[in-house]
Amino acid sequence: MKRIGTRLVLLLCTVLSLAVASSAMAGASYSQKAQPYEGQIKSIKIDKCGMQPGSCEGSIVLAKSSNKEEVTLAIKPGTWLKRGDQFITIDELGVGNYVKAEAVQLPGQPLQQISILSSEG
Repeated sequence: MKRIGTRLVLLLCTVLSLAVASSAMAGASYSQKAQPYEGQIKSIKIDKCGMQPGSCEGSIVLAKSSNKEEVTLAIKPGTWLKRGDQFITIDELGVGNYVKAEAVQLPGQPLQQISILSSEG
């Protein structure tokens, strides 16, 4: 009987250590640094919108001012978009707007996701 109890304790310790290790590895993948981008919006694509303001999601193609390359950045619902002192939504952005953004690549996502965006006219 004591032998079964020892095996059970060993099995539980193994399962617990695997659970802690896997949760630590999962959390580590989200600690990526946000990359800064700035340039003019070349195009805007809105994939879907909800009923509330700020619930739209889509993407923008940004012509980077540093080297004239283009990058596509995702905008998820609830992303803070700022123009001057006002907060705006993706549908208020326009082609040609000059923007500064920070974006991060999330595991399993094809596009970098904007975390902060500020727009100038």
